Amino acid sequence: MTDDTPDSLRIALLGTGRMGREIAAIARDRGHRIVLAVGGGGIGPPADYALRRLSRPRALVESGADVAIDASVAEAVPGHVDHCAHAGIPVVIATTGWDARRSEVEARARDAGIGLLFAPNFSLGVNLFLRILSDALRTLEGPNRVAGYDVALHEAHHRYKVDHPSGTALRIAREILSSFDGKEEWSHQLPSGRAVDPRTLQISVTRSGEIPGTHVVTFEGPDDRIELRHEARSRRGFAAGAVTGAEWIRHRRGVFSMEDLLEALQSDSQRDDP
Repeated sequence: MTDDTPDSLRIALLGTGRMGREIAAIARDRGHRIVLAVGGGGIGPPADYALRRLSRPRALVESGADVAIDASVAEAVPGHVDHCAHAGIPVVIATTGWDARRSEVEARARDAGIGLLFAPNFSLGVNLFLRILSDALRTLEGPNRVAGYDVALHEAHHRYKVDHPSGTALRIAREILSSFDGKEEWSHQLPSGRAVDPRTLQISVTRSGEIPGTHVVTFEGPDDRIELRHEARSRRGFAAGAVTGAEWIRHRRGVFSMEDLLEALQSDSQRDDP
């Protein structure tokens, strides 16, 4: 694919930190162009850095971007989506921690008639992990359930990650709470002066070094332990998923999740099979 082919994307990259730079590299490898890059490099730019530098939607319009990828920080997401809405440009949100404003962000995209794709994690491997977890939960909690197991969740990321638990951990927690009998809420803190409530799903968190991302679900039984683990080796898997999302959302309108993207990719793959 080259810059002159119909499939080539002109991408506005909102956030040029570690993830943003990885997204830019993969996009260029696929023949896309970064026509606008907003944000500072380095590890810890101010929370509103991208908003201050992208003060007018005109910057997006003048860039000629086909799609925007937001790899900035949680605080900047609503403003970025507002800019994309004004400019009529679909957007992929490849950052986490903004879930408290999700209804506002989704409404803005729908009202403007733009495409919005978001996911707590764009790694295809992580989403395969979620499907395997769903199967495991059905085995342990279905009609022929295997009783006697408790469940817990651990996640680990690099020391620069601000939100905790991670967006992926919260997605995993929702899957467990909806399927695992007896778990009614989650907590990443241990109670003071009393035992852990068995109805609470415990999420432990590590922030250390340069860990790209690790998520571990354990099922503790009276005689054994079952462990499901996803460990990212680098940010490349997350970035590649975000670029795939940008390729997919280009001509779509509405709000979409990673499940929508995976179903579409699977359908395309089945049609391509001889």
